[in-house]
Amino acid sequence: MILAEELHRPLAKRSRSSNSTQSQNPSGLLSLPDEILEQLYLFLGHNERLHLRSVCRALRNVYDSSALLQYKFTLETTGYLDVPYEPSSSSLTSPHENSKHTSISSSPEDLSSNSSSSIITLKSPHTGRPRQTIPSVSLASWPKEPSTLIAHDTVISPADRNKLLKEREKRWETLDWGEKRTFKVQGREGVYELQEGIFLMCDDFNDIDDDKPSSIRLVPLPSMQDPDLEDPPIQTTSHKVDFPISDLTMDPTQDLIVVSEYRPESSDAQRSAPTHRYHLLTLSTLKPHPLANSPTLDFPPFSQAIMDTRQLLQVMGDTLVVQVSRFAPAWVLAGLGFGIGALGGLGHEEEMVAWNWKTGKVLSRISLPENGWFSSFALLTPTTFLVTSTSNISPVLPSETRSVGSIFPPVIQVYSFLPDPNNPIDPVQPLNTDPMDDTTPRPVLLAQLQLPHFADNVSIHAFDVRPDPAFPPNSGSGPTLGKTKPFTQNPSKGMMVFELKVVGNTEDDNIPIRDRKKSYEIFILRETLVKYAIEGEERLKEAYKNGGDFDGLGIRGVEKNVPWSEWGEGNTRFMDAVMKRRTWVCSCSGYRFVSLMPAIRPSGHGLWPSNEDLNLDDLEDETHEIIPPPKRSDLMIFDFSPVNIRRTHSTEEEPMDFMDYAKKDWSIKVRDTPSMLPKGNIWKNDVKSALPFREIRKDHGGLANGVMCDDQRIIVIHTQARRNGDWSTISQEMSVLCM
Repeated sequence: MILAEELHRPLAKRSRSSNSTQSQNPSGLLSLPDEILEQLYLFLGHNERLHLRSVCRALRNVYDSSALLQYKFTLETTGYLDVPYEPSSSSLTSPHENSKHTSISSSPEDLSSNSSSSIITLKSPHTGRPRQTIPSVSLASWPKEPSTLIAHDTVISPADRNKLLKEREKRWETLDWGEKRTFKVQGREGVYELQEGIFLMCDDFNDIDDDKPSSIRLVPLPSMQDPDLEDPPIQTTSHKVDFPISDLTMDPTQDLIVVSEYRPESSDAQRSAPTHRYHLLTLSTLKPHPLANSPTLDFPPFSQAIMDTRQLLQVMGDTLVVQVSRFAPAWVLAGLGFGIGALGGLGHEEEMVAWNWKTGKVLSRISLPENGWFSSFALLTPTTFLVTSTSNISPVLPSETRSVGSIFPPVIQVYSFLPDPNNPIDPVQPLNTDPMDDTTPRPVLLAQLQLPHFADNVSIHAFDVRPDPAFPPNSGSGPTLGKTKPFTQNPSKGMMVFELKVVGNTEDDNIPIRDRKKSYEIFILRETLVKYAIEGEERLKEAYKNGGDFDGLGIRGVEKNVPWSEWGEGNTRFMDAVMKRRTWVCSCSGYRFVSLMPAIRPSGHGLWPSNEDLNLDDLEDETHEIIPPPKRSDLMIFDFSPVNIRRTHSTEEEPMDFMDYAKKDWSIKVRDTPSMLPKGNIWKNDVKSALPFREIRKDHGGLANGVMCDDQRIIVIHTQARRNGDWSTISQEMSVLCM
């Protein structure tokens, strides 16, 4: 393995005069060679390096002339981690197969044999390289002139890594994308994923819930280094599987895709069928993953016969966590005269299971309490996760409606499944139906973060968290998809957004529910939540050392309850939802959160017909049962990076004349003063929050009804669908703005 620190990095030697202090005092710090002083810097943390740099001019010169130290500074201030360069590994043998599986993406010939659709091969007019696609995906056409940027596939020096990252961050500063490419894909959003520059979309062309997709389409996305897909990590392809797909997740850095099978058959005639079966496959071949000890993992069986499910899946390193919510189907609720909000009183049950997907060992299992709405979760570290719960502990009898926020207030709960060394448990697999069995480890509640108090009779209709964590650098020699990238987002840093939907109370029964609905977004730094997880695990480790006791309260003494006034007001930003309806929810990456804004221009501007219908109700109406029609839209980014906020404060904007302002198509505003949500008919008191952020707006003006982003691109989506509900007529036009 070749580390970035080991790469050649010339240092600019500082001048040393014969009369200098260091020559008169050869034993002093400054008499050491620059290479040794650089190593001294590397032993220090980020803040300590800056303090040492400010000691004197000589030490500042050493710091400023070191490419590695400058790269380390950029990594720290942007929330990225270095990825050591590692040559392509050889093929690995699967523990459960005798065949070999390639650790990098397969050749075009290999992919075509696995594809369920005919392959279309086109050659680049500039390089002659083949580029493949399938009939349902139309890739962007080649530009007239070839791109001057090529993908990196060799060792990259710290100086070049630093340049790449700084240039990318500079483009994000004003949303000044470097390249734009547009492709089209047929079908509704259905089951989809966006990870590491690969867009996944199943062949969901129907409107029947039980008719699940069975093919997976993979589309590599353009980037600044490879805008024309001359050398993509994987060719555009479609894979057919022999089971109906319920959901999935993927980690391209480990060439891993986890596919959930819908209502699988039992593999043992003596046991009930599992709720879902998870297939551990490679993205490159969709064959069993070579590092997985077992090709499949089974979720515990249904406890009731007629149940629908909602599930969430996340991967972090070796850890796979799955949450399954089981509930009565909509037709059952309708037959009983209930709405979907009655989930808690009709056998609604939720369960989570954590596995080491490589060994197949169950790490933890927990049955969540009955909620008024679905829970959601997010991994914080490989051994901790948070859960959004809408049913906090309450002395009220279970017959009380669990969606009432003043009685069952929503909370953010942080758990750990760190094993107890005093009571090792070897889980019995496959897991049975009983969630209270004593053969599986249980996670420990570390912290419970409370939200502001709700007014009486306010009901909670949704409380969800996004996004998935970034993938840590692959520390093993296992397979990966595509070339080694120079750096990656730090999974312990960034921003998380919690979506909260409520229905306010009213004394007037004539006011319909939809007029009392409110949608909020709560932004929290991931560092804040990771801190509660790490501190909680320290308490848990201390309890384990004491034989399972903490502060004389047993293992429950580890739990810390934190009211909103102690943690929320200064560490969150609580605001009305920017987009009330998001068809595509991959809207977060690192510290950034992307949204569409109505593109309002003065009449006669000449950019589009002045008589165009600018009715924005369709875009904002939550009650729309079909995809909202595309509208002229601009882009808006909320940037919660603490470093970027400080940098904006410390930088004086250069004066511009009138013509400069007229040409400017972007704006940046720092929102660092506390905001206040009036209590109205939702809250017991006004809600104050003060987490600072930057609001970046960029003129776009294109027709759009969806937007996504990752660390290298913004994807603006123009979806067209007929109002007759025929999903086969849906087509997505996706404009990739390469940052």
